[in-house]
Amino acid sequence: MSKMTESLFYIQRIRAQYDTGIFSKSDKRIADYLLEHPGAVDGETASSIAEKVGTSPATVVRFCRKLGFKGLTDMKNSAAYSNYIESSTTDMDLKKGDDAETVTNKVLQYMKMVLDQLKLSLEPELLQKAADKLAGANHVVILAEGGSGTIARAAYDIFLKLAIPCRIVDDIMFQIMEISMMDENDVLFLILNSGRTYNVLQNASYAKQRGIYTIGVVGTKGTPLSKYLDIELPTCIFSSSYLSDISAARLCELVTVSILHSIMALTRDSKQMKRGESIANSIELKRIPGNQKF
Repeated sequence: MSKMTESLFYIQRIRAQYDTGIFSKSDKRIADYLLEHPGAVDGETASSIAEKVGTSPATVVRFCRKLGFKGLTDMKNSAAYSNYIESSTTDMDLKKGDDAETVTNKVLQYMKMVLDQLKLSLEPELLQKAADKLAGANHVVILAEGGSGTIARAAYDIFLKLAIPCRIVDDIMFQIMEISMMDENDVLFLILNSGRTYNVLQNASYAKQRGIYTIGVVGTKGTPLSKYLDIELPTCIFSSSYLSDISAARLCELVTVSILHSIMALTRDSKQMKRGESIANSIELKRIPGNQKF
Protein backbone atom coordinates (compact mmCIF):
# COMPACT_ATOMS: atom_id res chain seq x y z
CA MET A 1 0.00 0.00 0.00
CA SER A 2 1.42 3.41 -0.93
CA LYS A 3 1.90 6.24 1.55
CA MET A 4 -0.92 8.07 -0.26
CA THR A 5 -3.48 5.36 0.45
CA GLU A 6 -1.98 4.58 3.87
CA SER A 7 -2.73 8.16 4.98
CA LEU A 8 -6.40 8.02 3.99
CA PHE A 9 -8.43 9.04 7.01
CA TYR A 10 -10.83 6.11 6.88
CA ILE A 11 -7.95 3.63 6.48
CA GLN A 12 -6.42 5.00 9.67
CA ARG A 13 -9.74 4.58 11.48
CA ILE A 14 -10.28 1.04 10.23
CA ARG A 15 -6.80 0.01 11.38
CA ALA A 16 -7.34 1.64 14.78
CA GLN A 17 -10.68 -0.08 15.39
CA TYR A 18 -10.14 -3.43 13.68
CA ASP A 19 -9.21 -5.40 16.80
CA THR A 20 -11.28 -3.48 19.36
CA GLY A 21 -14.32 -5.75 19.07
CA ILE A 22 -16.60 -3.10 17.59
CA PHE A 23 -16.74 -4.75 14.14
CA SER A 24 -19.16 -7.59 13.41
CA LYS A 25 -18.23 -10.39 11.00
CA SER A 26 -19.91 -8.44 8.18
CA ASP A 27 -18.07 -5.29 9.22
CA LYS A 28 -14.74 -7.12 9.06
CA ARG A 29 -15.50 -8.28 5.52
CA ILE A 30 -16.13 -4.66 4.55
CA ALA A 31 -12.99 -3.55 6.39
CA ASP A 32 -10.88 -6.22 4.69
CA TYR A 33 -12.18 -5.19 1.28
CA LEU A 34 -11.44 -1.51 1.88
CA LEU A 35 -7.97 -2.28 3.23
CA GLU A 36 -7.22 -4.39 0.15
CA HIS A 37 -8.70 -1.83 -2.29
CA PRO A 38 -8.32 1.57 -0.56
CA GLY A 39 -8.11 3.61 -3.74
CA ALA A 40 -11.23 2.08 -5.28
CA VAL A 41 -13.77 3.56 -2.85
CA ASP A 42 -14.33 6.61 -5.08
CA GLY A 43 -16.14 4.53 -7.67
CA GLU A 44 -18.10 2.42 -5.20
CA THR A 45 -21.64 2.67 -3.87
CA ALA A 46 -23.04 1.07 -0.73
CA SER A 47 -24.75 -1.49 -2.96
CA SER A 48 -21.62 -2.35 -4.95
CA ILE A 49 -19.52 -2.82 -1.80
CA ALA A 50 -22.29 -4.89 -0.23
CA GLU A 51 -22.48 -7.13 -3.29
CA LYS A 52 -18.72 -7.72 -3.32
CA VAL A 53 -18.46 -8.67 0.35
CA GLY A 54 -21.77 -10.49 0.72
CA THR A 55 -23.72 -8.14 2.97
CA SER A 56 -26.41 -5.45 2.70
CA PRO A 57 -26.09 -1.76 1.71
CA ALA A 58 -27.51 -0.82 5.13
CA THR A 59 -24.65 -2.70 6.81
CA VAL A 60 -22.14 -0.75 4.70
CA VAL A 61 -23.71 2.54 5.80
CA ARG A 62 -23.69 1.44 9.45
CA PHE A 63 -20.04 0.45 9.06
CA CYS A 64 -19.21 3.97 7.85
CA ARG A 65 -21.04 5.39 10.86
CA LYS A 66 -19.05 3.18 13.21
CA LEU A 67 -15.96 4.87 11.79
CA GLY A 68 -17.44 8.25 12.71
CA PHE A 69 -18.72 9.24 9.26
CA LYS A 70 -22.31 10.17 8.41
CA GLY A 71 -22.33 7.60 5.62
CA LEU A 72 -20.42 6.40 2.57
CA THR A 73 -20.50 9.81 0.86
CA ASP A 74 -18.98 11.45 3.93
CA MET A 75 -16.26 8.79 3.99
CA LYS A 76 -15.53 9.42 0.29
CA ASN A 77 -15.25 13.15 0.96
CA SER A 78 -12.72 12.50 3.71
CA ALA A 79 -10.71 10.36 1.28
CA ALA A 80 -10.72 13.14 -1.31
CA TYR A 81 -9.55 15.65 1.29
CA SER A 82 -6.85 13.26 2.53
CA ASN A 83 -5.55 12.90 -1.02
CA TYR A 84 -5.53 16.68 -1.44
CA ILE A 85 -3.56 17.11 1.79
CA GLU A 86 -1.08 14.40 0.80
CA SER A 87 -0.55 15.74 -2.72
CA SER A 88 0.04 19.28 -1.45
CA THR A 89 2.90 18.27 0.85
CA THR A 90 6.50 17.45 0.11
CA ASP A 91 7.96 13.96 0.41
CA MET A 92 8.09 13.28 4.16
CA ASP A 93 10.19 10.13 4.11
CA LEU A 94 13.15 10.57 6.43
CA LYS A 95 16.32 9.34 4.79
CA LYS A 96 19.84 8.75 6.04
CA GLY A 97 21.84 11.81 5.22
CA ASP A 98 18.95 14.28 5.73
CA ASP A 99 20.34 17.37 7.42
CA ALA A 100 18.68 19.19 10.33
CA GLU A 101 16.89 21.66 8.06
CA THR A 102 15.42 18.86 5.92
CA VAL A 103 14.29 16.89 8.97
CA THR A 104 12.73 20.03 10.44
CA ASN A 105 10.76 20.71 7.26
CA LYS A 106 9.54 17.11 7.00
CA VAL A 107 8.44 16.92 10.64
CA LEU A 108 6.59 20.24 10.37
CA GLN A 109 4.87 19.07 7.16
CA TYR A 110 3.82 15.90 8.94
CA MET A 111 2.37 17.86 11.86
CA LYS A 112 0.51 20.13 9.46
CA MET A 113 -1.02 17.05 7.84
CA VAL A 114 -2.01 15.74 11.27
CA LEU A 115 -3.77 19.03 12.08
CA ASP A 116 -5.59 18.92 8.75
CA GLN A 117 -6.82 15.44 9.66
CA LEU A 118 -7.87 16.72 13.08
CA LYS A 119 -9.99 19.38 11.42
CA LEU A 120 -11.86 16.62 9.59
CA SER A 121 -12.40 14.66 12.79
CA LEU A 122 -13.67 17.35 15.17
CA GLU A 123 -17.36 18.24 15.27
CA PRO A 124 -18.09 21.89 16.25
CA GLU A 125 -21.46 21.02 17.78
CA LEU A 126 -19.90 18.49 20.14
CA LEU A 127 -17.06 20.87 21.02
CA GLN A 128 -19.59 23.56 21.95
CA LYS A 129 -21.64 21.10 24.00
CA ALA A 130 -18.53 19.85 25.81
CA ALA A 131 -17.34 23.40 26.52
CA ASP A 132 -20.75 24.34 27.94
CA LYS A 133 -20.76 21.28 30.21
CA LEU A 134 -17.24 21.94 31.47
CA ALA A 135 -17.92 25.63 32.08
CA GLY A 136 -21.14 24.90 33.95
CA ALA A 137 -19.88 22.03 36.11
CA ASN A 138 -19.55 22.37 39.86
CA HIS A 139 -16.28 20.47 39.63
CA VAL A 140 -14.28 18.90 36.81
CA VAL A 141 -12.07 15.89 37.50
CA ILE A 142 -9.44 15.19 34.85
CA LEU A 143 -8.11 11.68 34.32
CA ALA A 144 -5.67 10.28 31.78
CA GLU A 145 -3.09 7.56 31.41
CA GLY A 146 0.31 7.14 29.77
CA GLY A 147 1.40 9.84 27.36
CA SER A 148 -2.03 11.49 27.54
CA GLY A 149 -1.20 12.35 31.15
CA THR A 150 0.97 15.23 29.95
CA ILE A 151 -2.03 16.73 28.16
CA ALA A 152 -4.22 16.16 31.23
CA ARG A 153 -1.78 18.33 33.18
CA ALA A 154 -2.01 21.00 30.47
CA ALA A 155 -5.83 20.82 30.58
CA TYR A 156 -5.73 21.33 34.35
CA ASP A 157 -3.56 24.43 33.91
CA ILE A 158 -5.75 25.81 31.11
CA PHE A 159 -9.10 25.18 32.81
CA LEU A 160 -7.95 26.47 36.19
CA LYS A 161 -6.87 29.77 34.63
CA LEU A 162 -10.47 30.16 33.43
CA ALA A 163 -11.58 29.77 37.07
CA ILE A 164 -13.16 26.38 36.37
CA PRO A 165 -12.98 24.34 39.59
CA CYS A 166 -11.00 21.29 38.52
CA ARG A 167 -8.60 18.67 39.75
CA ILE A 168 -6.23 16.23 38.13
CA VAL A 169 -5.74 12.89 39.86
CA ASP A 170 -2.81 10.63 38.98
CA ASP A 171 -2.97 7.81 41.53
CA ILE A 172 -5.34 4.98 40.57
CA MET A 173 -6.72 4.58 44.11
CA PHE A 174 -7.26 8.31 44.55
CA GLN A 175 -9.00 8.38 41.17
CA ILE A 176 -11.71 5.93 42.21
CA MET A 177 -12.08 7.71 45.57
CA GLU A 178 -12.48 11.04 43.79
CA ILE A 179 -15.15 9.63 41.49
CA SER A 180 -17.02 8.22 44.49
CA MET A 181 -17.48 11.79 45.79
CA MET A 182 -18.71 13.25 42.47
CA ASP A 183 -22.37 13.79 41.60
CA GLU A 184 -24.53 14.65 38.59
CA ASN A 185 -23.43 18.31 38.71
CA ASP A 186 -19.79 17.37 38.13
CA VAL A 187 -17.95 16.34 34.97
CA LEU A 188 -15.36 13.62 34.49
CA PHE A 189 -12.98 14.69 31.71
CA LEU A 190 -10.99 11.80 30.23
CA ILE A 191 -8.07 11.93 27.80
CA LEU A 192 -7.07 8.59 26.31
CA ASN A 193 -5.84 8.13 22.75
CA SER A 194 -6.29 4.36 22.56
CA GLY A 195 -9.61 4.23 24.39
CA ARG A 196 -8.61 0.78 25.66
CA THR A 197 -6.61 1.23 28.89
CA TYR A 198 -8.13 -0.91 31.62
CA ASN A 199 -7.83 1.54 34.52
CA VAL A 200 -9.48 4.41 32.64
CA LEU A 201 -12.22 2.07 31.40
CA GLN A 202 -12.90 0.93 34.95
CA ASN A 203 -13.09 4.53 36.18
CA ALA A 204 -15.38 5.58 33.33
CA SER A 205 -17.66 2.61 33.98
CA TYR A 206 -17.87 3.47 37.68
CA ALA A 207 -18.61 7.12 36.88
CA LYS A 208 -21.37 6.06 34.50
CA GLN A 209 -22.94 3.86 37.19
CA ARG A 210 -23.03 6.90 39.48
CA GLY A 211 -24.71 9.11 36.88
CA ILE A 212 -21.70 11.37 36.42
CA TYR A 213 -21.40 13.23 33.10
CA THR A 214 -18.39 12.05 31.12
CA ILE A 215 -16.47 13.74 28.31
CA GLY A 216 -13.64 11.98 26.50
CA VAL A 217 -10.89 13.16 24.17
CA VAL A 218 -10.04 9.98 22.27
CA GLY A 219 -8.15 8.91 19.17
CA THR A 220 -11.17 7.52 17.38
CA LYS A 221 -14.80 6.56 17.89
CA GLY A 222 -15.92 3.04 18.62
CA THR A 223 -13.35 2.05 21.24
CA PRO A 224 -14.28 0.21 24.47
CA LEU A 225 -14.35 3.61 26.21
CA SER A 226 -17.04 4.95 23.87
CA LYS A 227 -20.01 3.34 25.64
CA TYR A 228 -19.16 5.16 28.87
CA LEU A 229 -18.94 8.65 27.32
CA ASP A 230 -21.72 11.22 27.11
CA ILE A 231 -19.61 13.29 24.72
CA GLU A 232 -16.89 11.69 22.61
CA LEU A 233 -14.35 13.99 20.95
CA PRO A 234 -12.34 11.91 18.46
CA THR A 235 -9.11 13.57 17.41
CA CYS A 236 -7.37 11.39 14.86
CA ILE A 237 -5.43 8.18 14.53
CA PHE A 238 -2.45 8.76 12.28
CA SER A 239 0.30 6.16 12.19
CA SER A 240 3.53 6.58 10.31
CA SER A 241 6.50 4.30 9.79
CA TYR A 242 8.85 7.25 9.52
CA LEU A 243 7.61 9.91 11.95
CA SER A 244 6.34 9.85 15.53
CA ASP A 245 2.67 8.98 15.94
CA ILE A 246 3.11 9.65 19.67
CA SER A 247 3.80 13.33 19.09
CA ALA A 248 0.91 13.42 16.60
CA ALA A 249 -1.48 12.04 19.22
CA ARG A 250 -0.31 14.55 21.85
CA LEU A 251 -0.60 17.42 19.37
CA CYS A 252 -4.20 16.50 18.52
CA GLU A 253 -5.14 16.17 22.19
CA LEU A 254 -3.55 19.50 23.12
CA VAL A 255 -5.18 21.37 20.23
CA THR A 256 -8.58 19.89 21.14
CA VAL A 257 -8.16 21.04 24.76
CA SER A 258 -7.07 24.47 23.48
CA ILE A 259 -10.22 24.73 21.34
CA LEU A 260 -12.38 23.92 24.38
CA HIS A 261 -10.48 26.58 26.33
CA SER A 262 -11.09 29.22 23.66
CA ILE A 263 -14.82 28.43 23.43
CA MET A 264 -15.17 28.69 27.21
CA ALA A 265 -13.10 31.88 27.38
CA LEU A 266 -15.52 33.59 25.00
CA THR A 267 -18.57 32.69 27.08
CA ARG A 268 -17.38 33.52 30.60
CA ASP A 269 -19.63 35.64 32.79
CA SER A 270 -18.37 38.58 34.85
CA LYS A 271 -17.94 36.47 37.98
CA GLN A 272 -15.75 33.96 36.16
CA MET A 273 -13.73 36.76 34.58
CA LYS A 274 -13.03 38.29 37.99
CA ARG A 275 -11.91 34.93 39.31
CA GLY A 276 -9.68 34.50 36.28
CA GLU A 277 -8.10 37.88 36.92
CA SER A 278 -7.52 36.92 40.55
CA ILE A 279 -5.78 33.72 39.45
CA ALA A 280 -3.61 35.65 36.97
CA ASN A 281 -2.64 38.13 39.71
CA SER A 282 -1.75 35.30 42.10
CA ILE A 283 0.58 33.79 39.50
CA GLU A 284 2.47 37.09 39.31
CA LEU A 285 3.25 36.78 43.03
CA LYS A 286 5.43 33.80 42.13
CA ARG A 287 7.34 35.65 39.43
CA ILE A 288 10.35 37.90 39.78
CA PRO A 289 9.67 41.45 38.50
CA GLY A 290 11.42 42.11 35.21
CA ASN A 291 13.71 44.75 36.69
CA GLN A 292 14.69 42.73 39.77
CA LYS A 293 17.68 40.42 40.05
CA PHE A 294 17.35 37.12 41.88
